Amino acid sequence: MDFKEDQLAIEAYVRMRSGWRDESEISEAEYVEYANEYMEKNPFIFGLVVNRREGIVYDRVSGEFLVMRTFPGFPYLWEQGAFWYTLRAIVFRSRERRRENPSKVRLLAE
Repeated sequence: MDFKEDQLAIEAYVRMRSGWRDESEISEAEYVEYANEYMEKNPFIFGLVVNRREGIVYDRVSGEFLVMRTFPGFPYLWEQGAFWYTLRAIVFRSRERRRENPSKVRLLAE
């Protein structure tokens, strides 16, 4: 299955799950919910493609290719113009993970 067929299959599944309503009547949250449901049932084997300083990712919901910047040999991606925003989001996410899974030393200290 190619990318265009995948996009058409997602749109058809969303319309079927929403009772064949018109696309203008389907809310964005409902579309994303049904699209994620379809993607869980039908995984698409397509990962990150790294080409020197660019990483290309296929977004199945929108059907677009996202081109992001990367460091060679470092698994960190950001959109052009959003370096500090993305870095801050990753740092906060890693802090939350540390709070969820604290080490034994931290548990003893607390």
